[in-house]
Amino acid sequence: MSHRVVITGTGALSPLGATPAALWRGLLDGRAGIRSVARLAGLEVTSGGEVGEIALDRIDRDEVIATRAIDDALRESGRDAATTGLLWGTALDTYTGAPMVHRSAGACFTTLAARFGSPRRMIAVACATGTAAIGEAFRLVREGRVQACVAGGSSVMLGRHYLFGFHALRAVAADVAGEPADRACKPFDRDRRGFALADGAGALVIESLESAGRRGVEPIAELVGYGSSQDAFDLNRPPADGGGAVLAMQRALSDSQLGPSAIEAVNAHGTGTHVGDIAEASAIQTVLGEHVPVSSLKGAIGHTMAAAGALEAIAAIATCRTGVVPPTRNLVHPDEACRLDHVIGAPRETGASCVVSVSFGMGGQNAAIILRRFVS
Repeated sequence: MSHRVVITGTGALSPLGATPAALWRGLLDGRAGIRSVARLAGLEVTSGGEVGEIALDRIDRDEVIATRAIDDALRESGRDAATTGLLWGTALDTYTGAPMVHRSAGACFTTLAARFGSPRRMIAVACATGTAAIGEAFRLVREGRVQACVAGGSSVMLGRHYLFGFHALRAVAADVAGEPADRACKPFDRDRRGFALADGAGALVIESLESAGRRGVEPIAELVGYGSSQDAFDLNRPPADGGGAVLAMQRALSDSQLGPSAIEAVNAHGTGTHVGDIAEASAIQTVLGEHVPVSSLKGAIGHTMAAAGALEAIAAIATCRTGVVPPTRNLVHPDEACRLDHVIGAPRETGASCVVSVSFGMGGQNAAIILRRFVS
């Protein structure tokens, strides 16, 4: 038996604030979550996104923000962790201060998972992690294997070791003299030069419609499709035609039993890397054409790695509920190689109620979910 799957709670900590409402308002207002980070002074990359409004003085900052996002989502949903599964995403181990202070991603997950019911799984597929965690939870609930799961991810990325690594890969935006830090990441822009790293956490409570109904909870959105792929083309770049991304989106459409015309907006991965944005634009063109509104959050909040897909799903839910697509911050001159219907400069009221949110990770890991405005 197949069950309708709904979302009943969300939690978000991002460089735009410590709630889903703060994230959404910041996106609509065009606020910058990226700024100069004092502790990165002297490096070639000093811009990044920090989570404010919450004390992060413990060694395991990842655990702090993950716990807050999860607790907020559970509180909104009204669910008890003990009767809820957990599929949580992580991208990298946490190193704080001196190299000998090391907390593995697995140790962080073990701490988070201790109070949850079954299943308890850690998801790690690079930048596609958050979206994959949501998608895998969706499958478990739809198939009736579990009534509810918390799904999402968290990452603390503003460490020198991460910056050195991504700078060596030519993936992060190095500082440019005279340019403000908040202009570092420019998704799909002709002058883009990479992404800005950021801390963040996003959590969603995913459960069957029957379970929500029994509890008297009104869903905030519906999950209707999930697709994933692994193209294994290259460690650091996707194929130019976005073949793996195409497959993930096509599988999500097939899974949802919807046609391409049903998709009314795209929450893009849009990292601001040269080859990544071109490949993603090509994939969107192939699957959906050039006339579906497209928006990326990363110009505003940076790349939060394992949290990215979850935070973007939360923004996509807001689009489904309001019909408004937020603008891609810092996109001024769209690259001719990324011909799409970009939302630029201001939010666009489209009436969209069905959104695809996509994530594409290094190493060729791709995931797409389709969210829809809930109608009883």
